[in-house]
Amino acid sequence: MNYRDATILAAGSLDSAGTKVIDINVRDIISRITLDWKVTKADIGMNSYAHKDITKIELVDGSDVLYSMDGGQCQALCIYDRRCPTMNHCQFLQGASQRSLYGIDFGRFLFDPELALDPTRFRNLQLKVTYDEDVSDETVTENELAVYAKVFDEKVVSPAGFLMSKEHYAYTIGSTGYVYVDLPTDYPIRKMLIQGYVKGAEPWYQIAEARLDEDNDKRIPFDWDLETYARIMKGVWAPVEEVVIGLVMTGGSHFYVTPTDYYASLANMLIGTGVTGICNMNGWGTGGDLYLIANANSQFCAIVHGYLPNHCFEFPFGDQKDIADWYDVTRLGSLRLRLKGGTGAAGDGAVVLQQLRRY
Repeated sequence: MNYRDATILAAGSLDSAGTKVIDINVRDIISRITLDWKVTKADIGMNSYAHKDITKIELVDGSDVLYSMDGGQCQALCIYDRRCPTMNHCQFLQGASQRSLYGIDFGRFLFDPELALDPTRFRNLQLKVTYDEDVSDETVTENELAVYAKVFDEKVVSPAGFLMSKEHYAYTIGSTGYVYVDLPTDYPIRKMLIQGYVKGAEPWYQIAEARLDEDNDKRIPFDWDLETYARIMKGVWAPVEEVVIGLVMTGGSHFYVTPTDYYASLANMLIGTGVTGICNMNGWGTGGDLYLIANANSQFCAIVHGYLPNHCFEFPFGDQKDIADWYDVTRLGSLRLRLKGGTGAAGDGAVVLQQLRRY
């Protein structure tokens, strides 16, 4: 068998909140690590997004950080890279298992022979997962975490390096003014995510513009109004889509989903008897916040369709399959990103970089 699945952490419950440190004892070359987080829902609706339970995922080798970002950024990067519709099993139903998945991809695709993580090149690989079980549902008392790896088995490969993905910059958005971010020039950049987050709002409501310049404005690779950019990229991005199951109440229930653009559409089927209608009181599911109300309490099943996973814009550099075509910033003297606050001007902003790190 060329490949196999390895269990890094067997499924088991954790404390209600904390940081789980997991030694990576696998010696085979790793293509992908998957985190499977499960909570047993106790409330009818939701208090926040499922990914908010995972506040940080880090892969470290001593003081050397190979991967670092929160759960929402991790999911967004996976969705853009893999073109998968979601990373959640949206069973948002009281007493049911609510699952969210998080992936660390070391190659351009699963089992990429040229880019993968070779544990033998490091001394003390550890995965650190910081979590809080009762963020998406404040009444949760049961959780479970499992960690798996996709590894090369009988197939012999010699990867030249791996994809190193990190939150490079995070800040609190407090005005409609500009923020300048110095970007690193040590490794080629394959992809950048820009995240503008506040619950229930589209990301350009927090960050309206993004501009990249090289060597003190000598060259400007892009300068975008982000709402316009998102509309144009609908011809490039695969849509984000989730099947959501929950119980909607006559007084209204919130459900938080992955697509966060302004017009996240909802197609639903009511399961309760005698129910004739359901509507979204939040207008359009803006920012992934579905505030649903029905003319009678009812279980429902819905398809949610949209873009911009977890409030993130993707900026791919070059042909994403061609390593030689990525943004070689190592030849630059400086690289700077300018972000302009949106009309919301309150929330959290972040910049995530996916870089090529050679052995």
